[in-house]
Amino acid sequence: MKDDEDKIFIDFSPNDYIIRLSPFFDEQGDWTGELMVGCITTEDNDVSDDDHYHLMGITQMVCAAVPAIEESEEVRNTLMDIRDRELENQTDEVEKETAKNRIDSVVGNVIKATFH
Repeated sequence: MKDDEDKIFIDFSPNDYIIRLSPFFDEQGDWTGELMVGCITTEDNDVSDDDHYHLMGITQMVCAAVPAIEESEEVRNTLMDIRDRELENQTDEVEKETAKNRIDSVVGNVIKATFH
């Protein structure tokens, strides 16, 4: 288990709105199922106050999805359906891209491939 003092710094654009999920772990290092959910942005964020209000509101609503998932089977099922659809679309895109690229022949250590 990582020491709480270990931090990883990731580059974000100044106007990014970030959702942070911090899991809780037991003595064995296993996730307890509990999360601390929060949202942050950088101190260099320079969007207008009005835009910041709206963007932070959207970010907070996404954070609110975590307890909503626990409380409402309808919300949970809706979000799972959207997630599954998105995963399927991503898989379809990868398969389409892979189909464009193919190995035409292999002779010894020479591979002839077509990339589109």
